[in-house]
Amino acid sequence: MTINAVNAATDCLYSTVRNLRDKNTYFGFLPQHGKRLAPGEEVTVWGDIQHHMTKLTPNERGRRSLENALTNANPDIALVKTPAVHLFDTTLNETKIITLTAGAMVLADPCWGDYSSSSEQIQAA
Repeated sequence: MTINAVNAATDCLYSTVRNLRDKNTYFGFLPQHGKRLAPGEEVTVWGDIQHHMTKLTPNERGRRSLENALTNANPDIALVKTPAVHLFDTTLNETKIITLTAGAMVLADPCWGDYSSSSEQIQAA
């Protein structure tokens, strides 16, 4: 299984999909201009994969292709992950992301580091 290299400090900002077919398959809807994936191979792209569908194919051909690949009787592709949901707690003045650990949803610091609006994190230019 191949995974495109992603900086661990920004991993929560990417989407990952996996080829579920038992043969090499070309997925024309994958950014930038389609990708051929081996069985079980994963590809990781910046941002939410769904956003790429509207950006690359305004006639919605890409979106329909992704939906069909996900919802076939025998799905062609799996959506392994999308970017994390970032939430700001106004009481604690901090940002957290939702993660899944052993089947339980928990809050964690964002992959890019902890953030609190009450701490001095502004850097001089």
